[in-house]
Amino acid sequence: MYCYTRYRDASLYLNFSQKQVDFPGLIQPQYLTMSQREIQAIQDQITSLPKLPATVNRVLATTAGSKSRTNDLVQAIQPDQAMCSTILDIVNSTAYKLPKKVQTIKRAVEVLGFDEIKNLIIGKAILAFFPKHGKDYIQGIGVFWEHAFTCGIMAKIIGEHYLLSPSELFISGLIHDIGKLVMLSAFPNRYPLLEVNSLASHFQATGAELEQFGTKHDAVGLQLAKHWSLPEQLASAIGYHHTPDAAPHFKQQPMIVQVADILSLMYCCSEITEARDVQNIFEDFLAGTRELWERNGLTLQPDTLGLWFEILQDKREKDQEILTLLSA
Repeated sequence: MYCYTRYRDASLYLNFSQKQVDFPGLIQPQYLTMSQREIQAIQDQITSLPKLPATVNRVLATTAGSKSRTNDLVQAIQPDQAMCSTILDIVNSTAYKLPKKVQTIKRAVEVLGFDEIKNLIIGKAILAFFPKHGKDYIQGIGVFWEHAFTCGIMAKIIGEHYLLSPSELFISGLIHDIGKLVMLSAFPNRYPLLEVNSLASHFQATGAELEQFGTKHDAVGLQLAKHWSLPEQLASAIGYHHTPDAAPHFKQQPMIVQVADILSLMYCCSEITEARDVQNIFEDFLAGTRELWERNGLTLQPDTLGLWFEILQDKREKDQEILTLLSA
């Protein structure tokens, strides 16, 4: 059976070029001496990245206000005509199956709601951002986003099961591995996006990150989320999807993304086809996972995992159009 290796990130102050740099969570103590240059390169990569488009900031500010109205959100989006076009394409896609075509952003906001619109805009901005910073040397980017999208769909399915925000969990799953893209940008010749062809190789790759760079993609992703001022729930899912119990706040998001990550790997790798196989794989660490979920207000049963997997098998290809539109 596959074992799930857990690591805890340490919060350190690292001294580079005789300058004190606060970069918590990015390095493990036992790799400090071999990783200073790598950590500096990753830090430089993050700080050199521009902020997300102004549309994202306007939308985040608008949706954070308890008194915001539909027209406020419409005004935040409308200056970005490309984003408006994407939203209309998505809301009119087969994924939503609306009986009548939506022709205005105002109507799209009314139909999808604030959270769905906000999260679609975040997802579109991030997917549009990274190809500009490495499309010439990215290996396996198609596999990367296919897995990320599948994880988003799976997280959404789990969110619907628990009556949590499906759109928030979808985006959490979609961007949970963005730290890998930062590391790829920092080390284009040393950090290829390897095609994941088994669950075992997935976990081995995470361990290899730690050995080669002294840090892991989840810690790097957390720093990027902070750099971009993403909502705390998204930052928690990105930074702690391998160690949800270590999350200081919003543990449910990384808990769900952790399970969605494994289920989506099972789907993408074509190793598992039956619900009972899913339950068997999870037996290696299900007891600890169930306890963690129960401590944080969620109940996780083995047969539920199989049910979610079957829903994913039915839903994944039907929602492919959303990924196509987000990445266009």
